[in-house]
Amino acid sequence: MPALGMVGLVNAEARKTSSTAAWWALLIPAVLLCLLVTAISESSAAVAVAKALVFVAPFAAVFGVVCAAAEFSHRTITTSYLTAPGRAQLVLAKVALAAGVGAGYALVCVPFGLLGIVLGGNEMGSGAFSTVLGLTLVGMVVYALWAIVGVGIGMLIGNQIAAVLTVVLYLTLVELIVELMAIWVFSLENVREFLPKGSADQTLAGFAGDVSIDRLLEAPTLDVTPWWVTLLVFCGYAAVAVLGGIAGAQHRDIT
Repeated sequence: MPALGMVGLVNAEARKTSSTAAWWALLIPAVLLCLLVTAISESSAAVAVAKALVFVAPFAAVFGVVCAAAEFSHRTITTSYLTAPGRAQLVLAKVALAAGVGAGYALVCVPFGLLGIVLGGNEMGSGAFSTVLGLTLVGMVVYALWAIVGVGIGMLIGNQIAAVLTVVLYLTLVELIVELMAIWVFSLENVREFLPKGSADQTLAGFAGDVSIDRLLEAPTLDVTPWWVTLLVFCGYAAVAVLGGIAGAQHRDIT
């Protein structure tokens, strides 16, 4: 019975999502940017696709935020809480739906990335197909985790605009400042690989074989953390975000 209840909640979340334009309004610029990044890239196919996935990953996170926090803006969260068997179950249903959509974003973006490589006149290279196929699967996991992180933040903050701004500011500015301070003050040169965005980016970069993708400081002698380790680190951040979202849902007064 609990499993059937979760299926019903996920189906309800899917209906809510399909009734809005948010999912495709975020997907369209994501795929176009992915195409543009690979079209102007001079890297190998796998590295170009990895760079594109890194560049457009915030769209998956923002979708997760919207998936969670839109109900607060539309004032439908009270009804959702009352019709769900529990607030935690509702959050987990949103997590499941957002993870599926996030993975779908990566699945759609990769073919557009390959199209960009072709339109840019670059060679695919031998063995590129198998690497890109594996990168697609890894990208789907990373994007699913980004969407999960977005749900956690959206449920924790409870305000759609504030949650989106928090995610955007963190991804564009806050983590950069944290990394620079860690490098310059504490000489922690590989700290980025253990921060949320850095661990996600390094997962994609490491799998593609480019250990210096989007790195602030080039350090040829730096020991680079394996991609599967940084993926586990990012999984930890996603778990923390979900727990935070559940805690926020449990303790928030919605009356």
